[in-house]
Amino acid sequence: MSEEPIPDPTPPERVRPVDVRDFVDFATDRARRVRVHATERLAMDVWCLEPRQATPTLHLDEDVAYTVIAGRSWFVTDEGEIGLDPMGGMLVPAGVVHGFENRGADPLIITAASGPPGDAPADAPVSDDQAAVVRPREPGLLRRTMDRLLGGGSA
Repeated sequence: MSEEPIPDPTPPERVRPVDVRDFVDFATDRARRVRVHATERLAMDVWCLEPRQATPTLHLDEDVAYTVIAGRSWFVTDEGEIGLDPMGGMLVPAGVVHGFENRGADPLIITAASGPPGDAPADAPVSDDQAAVVRPREPGLLRRTMDRLLGGGSA
């Protein structure tokens, strides 16, 4: 008689909240990319650039949506240069040669969401305080409605 493995009672989380600040990591000698999320269909990275730093020339096989979080970025493509302030964003289609640089006096932080992602796995956070992640004690309206519609939980 063979023993059957005991199933893990805690299923893996499908939703993975993170505090992106925990992944911000600057290098003094170069622009630094840190992978925050990686799935089969999507990756999210954080780029950290000190003043006067630039990325290498990027020629990617996937679409990438960039969002400036802090600082001022200069994106350079074969179509010209585009300056973006915090909360400015830009979509770069696959195959477009591009890069960005920090011409300002402040550190530059940019998120990059790409799909399909490359092979790089998610990096470990630099710190892990999860300050931006709030877990409510009571389910919100959306969760209660989903539970009612899908038959989960109590209404």
